[in-house]
Order: sequence, then structure tokens, then C-alpha cells
Amino acid sequence: MSMSDSPPFPFLYLPIHLQERILSLLPISYLLPFLSVSRSFLSLLHSPTFPPPPPDLFFLLFCPVSPPFPSLLSFHASSFRWISLPIPSNSPLSLSRPFATSSSLAVSSFPFTGPLHGCHPTGESLVAARMFSTRPYQQIPPMIRVGDPYVLAVIPVGADAAPSAPSDHFQVIAASSSKGGVFSQVYDSRHGEWVPTGEILCQFVVLGNTALVDRSLYVHAYMPDQLLQFDLISYKWKFIIAMPENMMSSHIFSYNQNIYLVAGFEDLGVISAIKVLLLDWGENREPLGWREISILSERDEVFLGFTGGCCWLFHFEAVDRDGLVCLHNSLTNEILFFDVRDRSWVLIPPCSLASKDTKWYGHATEMGLEVLRPVGA
Repeated sequence: MSMSDSPPFPFLYLPIHLQERILSLLPISYLLPFLSVSRSFLSLLHSPTFPPPPPDLFFLLFCPVSPPFPSLLSFHASSFRWISLPIPSNSPLSLSRPFATSSSLAVSSFPFTGPLHGCHPTGESLVAARMFSTRPYQQIPPMIRVGDPYVLAVIPVGADAAPSAPSDHFQVIAASSSKGGVFSQVYDSRHGEWVPTGEILCQFVVLGNTALVDRSLYVHAYMPDQLLQFDLISYKWKFIIAMPENMMSSHIFSYNQNIYLVAGFEDLGVISAIKVLLLDWGENREPLGWREISILSERDEVFLGFTGGCCWLFHFEAVDRDGLVCLHNSLTNEILFFDVRDRSWVLIPPCSLASKDTKWYGHATEMGLEVLRPVGA
């Protein structure tokens, strides 16, 4: 057979089940280019029998200051490089930043141009959408108007809620301040309505970021600084433990069924150390206290790089996923990663694609099969 007679893609002559098996070993980011290679690859990746590939983690860190958002500047942890990820033009995420994300699911507001039954007074409505998917978004009815409610977390539900095969169902947890404390409510997409879930009898200024362990959502409450637990089955709140003192910035996260806290501790009004603390539990799942597992002090070269060499550090923003925590210094735009698995600190190279017209985005996503599926599949 001459060179001109050879098949362009010998891979396609393999049995279909072997083709699917081989391609399913690649992360989603490596499969996306195959969508434009040939119709054979397209039908293969769109096949309902195609096995779920391994999770592909992206930290979505920067986007344009004002909508529309055509793309996100993202850090791909496994290849240690910056990537610009395009947002589908029909996605609500092209016009609105998410309030909360989980895996590839995001909840955001969506501005509608005309009158719509059930809209918020601002003319915006909540929607849930899969990041980077062209599949239609799901509209969420207005929250119960007690105080000024805001979204705390979105959680996929169902046995198939893995990143590679996401569930179509989810819960949204929201909260607001009231006279008796903090009022909470839950929306379950299986039932299609918000359900009031009681109050926390303490007047917190705000409830911050959350971490999921089993069927409990742990919430960082501010002023007074406390760790709270919200049971996603009974819908009951519980005080867990007070937060350490002298924190200037903090972020809770979960990994391997444990709760962690990364925090900047102040000295004379500036952050002099960044510590990672583990919440120790007793035999009856009673909290014993916070135990330090790693520290980055102002004497460390990585700490100096994060502060810009001579700049003081007053605050950082954070996002986490799968044991990786990304810290952002808004004064210098430096990015610092902490890996809880080996307790290492790494300063990320600057993004050459970033500019003054970009702003912190601060979410993470694990791309799943939905980005390979056509609309209506």
C-alpha cells in the first residue's frame, strides 16, 4: 500500500469498544480538540456508551471586568499551565459571575430583557448551568424574601453526581439575616421550590465560604467567627467550634472527610504568617480543636514572593478543590498554591494573558462529559 493509500486515522480501524476505552483514559481537556478532527471522532465522543474520563481540574481565576465574558483565564493544575477557556455565548456565565459552584455546576444570576413572572426586584433570576456546556440552563424560582437572602452553596445530588457523569439534580443553600438570627432556606431541583429550614440563634454579620463532608455543609461564619454545620438531611444547624483568633483572612475547605482552615495571622496589623489548620475530632465526633499542620512565615522565600517582595500582605482570596488551595494577593496579583496531600507551597508563574482589564473570578471546575455532548443529547 502506498503512502497515499494509507488511512488518515489508523486508530479508527480499531473496534469501537477499544477506541472508547483508549480515549476514556484521557482527561477532558485532551479530548476537546478531537471534536474538530473528524466526524468519526465526533460520533465516538458523543456516544452514550463512551466511558466517563478522569476528572480534569481547572482553577478559573480571572475574567474580564465587565460582561460579556468570552473566556476565563484558568490554571490547569495537572499540566501546570495557564489556559484561556471559552464560555459558550448562550451560557448565563457569559453575563454573570457565579455565586457558588460545585464540580462543573454553577449558580448565577441571569438578566432578562423583558418582564418575567417571578423575577427578583432587580430584574434578575437565579439559574443553574454546567460550566462550558452548551446544554440549556435551569431556572430557579425566587428565594423566600426574608431579609436579603444570598446563595451559600450548590450541591449536586444523586448517585451519579460525579464530575464525569453529573446528576441533573441539585440543592441550593441560601441564608439571610433576620431579627432572631440567620434564616436559611434550601431549594431542591427534584421538588422545584424553596423550603425554609430554620434559624441560627446568633446574629452573625455574614456567612462565608463552605466545605462539604458527607451530607453536612460546614460554614464559616463571621463576627462572631464560628464554624457551623448544616445537616443536608435534617436541615438542622449546629455550632461546631470557634475560629482561631488574630486572623486577617481565612478560608475553610474539605479533603478526605476532614475540615481544614487556611488563614493569615496578623502581627502589628499585617499578615506575618499563613497557616493551615486541621480540625481534630474526638471519638463521638466532637470537635477537639484546631491543629497546625503547615505554616508559611514571612521568612520564607515563597511568602516573600507572594507579597511581591516588599509589599505588606493584608488580605488574600482563596478557592479550593480536591485538596488544592489557590490563594490570590489582589495587590500584586500573585498566585500561591497549597497542596494538602504533601503539604507543599508553590508560587505560580504569572499569567501572560492577564491584563488590567481582568478581575479575580475565584472558582474551580472539574470538566465532565457534558462538554462533549451536543445540545439535547
